[in-house]
Amino acid sequence: MRTRIVLHTRLTLLMIMSMTASCTVIFSQSAADTVIRIPDVEIKASRYQQFGNDIKTDEYHQDELSPFSGESLGRFLISKTALNVRSYGVGGALSNISLRGSSTSQVQVNWNGFPVNSVTLGSCDFSLIPVDGFDNISVVYGAPGALYGSGTFGGAVNLNNDLKTADKFKGSVNAGYESLKTINGSVSITLGTGKLAWKINAWGALSGNEFNYYDYIGQTERKQTDGQWTNAGAIQQFMFRLSSTSTIEAGLWYQVKAFNIPSRIGSVSYEFQRDSTLKFHTGYKKSGNRWNLEAKAAVFTDHQRYAQKASAQSSSYSIDSRIKSNQIYGDINFRYHPAPSLSVDAGLIGSFINASVTAYGQRKEEKGLTAFTGFKYDKNRLSVQAEFRKEWNSNFSSGLLSSFGIARQMKPDKWRLRFNVSQKFRKPTFNDLFWMPGGNLGLKPETGYSVETGSTVTIFDKGNARLSADAGIYWSEINNMIVWRPDGAYWSAMNYQRVHSAGVDGKLILDVKHRRLKYLSTLNLMLNKSDIKTYVSGEHEKMLYSPRIITVWENNLSAGIFDLVICHRFTADRFYDDNSLLNPYQILDIRTGVRIPAGKGKLGIHPGVYNLTNTTYELIRLFPMPGRYWSVKINYSF
Repeated sequence: MRTRIVLHTRLTLLMIMSMTASCTVIFSQSAADTVIRIPDVEIKASRYQQFGNDIKTDEYHQDELSPFSGESLGRFLISKTALNVRSYGVGGALSNISLRGSSTSQVQVNWNGFPVNSVTLGSCDFSLIPVDGFDNISVVYGAPGALYGSGTFGGAVNLNNDLKTADKFKGSVNAGYESLKTINGSVSITLGTGKLAWKINAWGALSGNEFNYYDYIGQTERKQTDGQWTNAGAIQQFMFRLSSTSTIEAGLWYQVKAFNIPSRIGSVSYEFQRDSTLKFHTGYKKSGNRWNLEAKAAVFTDHQRYAQKASAQSSSYSIDSRIKSNQIYGDINFRYHPAPSLSVDAGLIGSFINASVTAYGQRKEEKGLTAFTGFKYDKNRLSVQAEFRKEWNSNFSSGLLSSFGIARQMKPDKWRLRFNVSQKFRKPTFNDLFWMPGGNLGLKPETGYSVETGSTVTIFDKGNARLSADAGIYWSEINNMIVWRPDGAYWSAMNYQRVHSAGVDGKLILDVKHRRLKYLSTLNLMLNKSDIKTYVSGEHEKMLYSPRIITVWENNLSAGIFDLVICHRFTADRFYDDNSLLNPYQILDIRTGVRIPAGKGKLGIHPGVYNLTNTTYELIRLFPMPGRYWSVKINYSF
């Protein structure tokens, strides 16, 4: 034990010394700064951006996000990606995602670099994330543990606000209606001067969430009338330029969602959930010719109440669970370029997390410290990088996590290869440790690794037509996977499984332009096979809700002011218990509309039909999904 403490202390001192040495070098070589010039984009890139070119990443910007104004990120990802979206209904219902055969708690979600996953569950509810609250959203497949930290066996989703201090005033107003008796609206305003910028996105939605479905247990047609929900909030961003080389940034996110959880197929229930969140972050950036310093902090507070009645007339609750959690983060990162082709990063991250949950009996807390360093060589179309990370907290240590990656431009702008091998880990959640009954203080962290390689290639590019593709294969292993299992009279958390996951991620893009006619076709493909071995002899299990095939084919056609979008999604069968499968399904959505000049802006009117073929399907067993329904959206941007 004493040896481990000594080793941990030495590693921490080594990383701090590395950071200090880098700072000393930069200030002692100010004269050399005037000789060597590093591109501004490399100096100011975030830690995730700087070390992200050896892994598959899909990025979505405002032109792709804005058509989904008023909708959740879960709905956007269903239409745009081949990710496995697990939704317990529609609208305000809980919605999670999994990548590459992982669980929903093995996908990290970050807002401007800070994790927003639930302290108690480890997952993230995507019905609480508004698509139009961010300037860009990225999906990082198999995100390296050395770069991102705990909980990235599947990958990571980054929600970024990218505010600029340019002189501008722009905005948009959106309103929509769905035949599920849903009304939503949002407004976005951006104001900028040469030194100051401010942006606000505010939204609200009210839904009766009514639709007909077939109850295959009761063998009858039913109408969902008990799933009402509301959702409202705002995200604000602020930036002030202190000088040409330094800025101060801040962001504020407040949101409240209330949801009557509807009855399942074959039963009647009376459940209610209310979620609220207040998130704040601030940061300072300072850069020179060869270096960059970023210091930032965040405070997140989340409240949740879940209540259940025995009947609609009951005056008391049979269950009334309340959760309050707080997360506080501090993050400092220093980057230095000793040469134009070489960069060195060093950083420290501190965290303090606590949660008060009815089932815990008392408030629980966790303190953490992370040391990070990374090296990148980028020259002559070759990029090589390595990252190292060590996490300590009140309950667990990550061990030394490492990641190594290489990317090579075989032909400039035509053909690119990438490779990455990375260690991963995930610490147990607060529920895994402290829930009574069933929490297990003896749990070990999940550990493992992933290996992936891929290629991006332009198949042909002939002026008005371009065909490109991205394909990658991956392999990952998860040891000591935490699973809740029956244990006498109740369920208990235990390190129960070892999971091997392998598969293919693919994307094919055809982009054709002819005068005013534009056609963009995108085919996304996910192939995955996950095998489970338990640590209990004679027991075998299936990876639940993990389809082997998902495809999404989106076709965009525009001609002048008119546009048409047709999206087809196929999801293969998947196990909902060890012996039973949910049926495969196909969904077809169509949206069309017009954008016409109006005053100093443009007016858009876009009707749409979802589930055009009126398919009966489930994403989660016993949670009904709507058949065919329609919507109309009106937007004015200026």
